[in-house]
Amino acid sequence: MPKPPASGIISSNTTTPATVLLRSPTASATCANCNSDSGEMLMKTRRDFLRELIISVGGMSALSACGDAPVFVATMAGEPGRFYTAEEMELVSRLSELIIPRTETPGALDVNVSGYMDGLMTDWASEETRTAHRQALAEIERRLSADGSFLALDEVAAEQVLADLDRSAFAEAADELGGYRSFKGYVTRSYFATEGGAREEQQWVAVPGRWDPDLLVTDRQGV
Repeated sequence: MPKPPASGIISSNTTTPATVLLRSPTASATCANCNSDSGEMLMKTRRDFLRELIISVGGMSALSACGDAPVFVATMAGEPGRFYTAEEMELVSRLSELIIPRTETPGALDVNVSGYMDGLMTDWASEETRTAHRQALAEIERRLSADGSFLALDEVAAEQVLADLDRSAFAEAADELGGYRSFKGYVTRSYFATEGGAREEQQWVAVPGRWDPDLLVTDRQGV
């Protein structure tokens, strides 16, 4: 059985569905009904997905905070968390990759979003922010694991339960799920603040020897 297409979780108060399916390169190349220019179709789908993701966390005004990113050291991929426990790091890694999956460009796991967030919580966040973030993670895991451990679910089941939670969180901005909305905002801003996320998704040209996490997102029609 072929692997299902990757999906990104992008609920918002718009009419966009909670889950937008992003065709994998393999599926696009073999689908008899697909546009013959599969690469063009993939890029359009990815841009649409990311645009809706930005909208879901408050639009460009919310992402502009990336331009004022504090100085801190991201935890290297594979290294133990300095703020997160091993279980929390595993949860953050899986959630972030489901929210921003790998397609023809890097996903959250590829650009080490979990390490970026671990550094952010360690070196920048106040004690109040750390406490609220940790409580939000615990509540997210509790809700996602209502029918069994979320981390033990296969990809399809994990996507479904997360999509259900995401839909509920953005249904009239349910107060009890504010922690999830905050977490999703951290994931999105962290992704666009990383060099990999900015270079691949925002048309940045990397300058050798220097990386400034300033934000520049353009919506170039017809690209």
